[in-house]
Amino acid sequence: MQGSHDLELVALSYLIASLAGFVAIEFASRMRARSANRFAWLVGGALAMGTGIWSMHFVGMTAFSLPVPISYDSGITALSWVAAVAVSAFALYLVGYGQLRHWTLAVGALVMGAGICVMHYSGMWAMRMDPGIAYQPALFAASAGIAVAASGAALLIIAYLKEVRSWRDVAMRVGAALIMGVAVTGMHYTGMAAAEFADGAFCFTGNQLQASELPIPTTLGTLLILGFGIAFTVIDAREVAAARRAVRERDTRVRELAFVDRETGLPNRARLSQLIVERIRSRGTDGFALVTFRVEGRNGRTPNGETMTWMRERIAQALPGAIIARTQPEHLVVMLNGRVDDVAQACAPLVDVLRREFAAQGRYQLVTNSAHCPSDGDNAQWLLLRAAPKSAIADHFAPAPARKSA
Repeated sequence: MQGSHDLELVALSYLIASLAGFVAIEFASRMRARSANRFAWLVGGALAMGTGIWSMHFVGMTAFSLPVPISYDSGITALSWVAAVAVSAFALYLVGYGQLRHWTLAVGALVMGAGICVMHYSGMWAMRMDPGIAYQPALFAASAGIAVAASGAALLIIAYLKEVRSWRDVAMRVGAALIMGVAVTGMHYTGMAAAEFADGAFCFTGNQLQASELPIPTTLGTLLILGFGIAFTVIDAREVAAARRAVRERDTRVRELAFVDRETGLPNRARLSQLIVERIRSRGTDGFALVTFRVEGRNGRTPNGETMTWMRERIAQALPGAIIARTQPEHLVVMLNGRVDDVAQACAPLVDVLRREFAAQGRYQLVTNSAHCPSDGDNAQWLLLRAAPKSAIADHFAPAPARKSA
């Protein structure tokens, strides 16, 4: 007795198999990203993926028609669904709990392949044909081989498509799901081709499930489950991405606190030391200099952040392109490229102007000093030590003319 297939249902079965493969990839990635909730993702993924694979086989079987009415035993059909869920749980466990090695891949492919065969042929058995269904040995063996090969390919695909970082990764997941759909449907229809139905055979009259009534509710229910599964993974992926962004932002803030002066936003001593080391490694023939501007308060006055910010703005205007850092509450250090004489000539007018303005205010006085690399050393700590002002009397630059405050 010869049967035929409804091509629309065959195409639908392939779509369902591909969606089930996509859900498997998504749930496996969530298991790796959410180590604290792996069991919940394992159960949910097994139900969604298993139902999808089972539905593909069931829709594929209802796409098959014989000259006699086809029906299924509800208990055996439920057993085939349990087999699909168990196989899916095993696959997600393998790729979600540790590294996939050669021996685990081989064992996993064999176990999954056997489980898929149990699911498929128990679904065939649910028809309870009289006389029973016979199978061509070569095609039967081929379907089992395809099941094992498809299982191994699915495990590899799920294991190596880990995170989505770009649209290319999304496209790879969709492509992988389509490949998994081809593998699963290939096994199913090879198994169907292996089946031989005797002339005059009929389904058991006590079967509860009529084939003609099942495709629509089965498909809608499965698509709903798979849709919810994909929606949950998308929502969770967004939460994971948001959590990772928060961690990156926190790390950025920590780095800023470690290398940035809070009051002025300038590089601090640690960051300036890094910049000096980088400059030493790449310096040209002219070298560079460090010029320290220290603000000393009169009558025990301590310069605040506003004063240091104001002085930074004046320095930036006079020495464009220079690196300015705040190494101590009262110290601004400027890093300039060039020879000793060039740096002194560039800084002298600025120092004179700053001294005059501080003298006019009557609250602070300016002390400066400098160190040049390589003439004064080629070590960051030594250069910073040499550039530190000693006192208001011993100044590296020539003092400004005396001026009385108003």
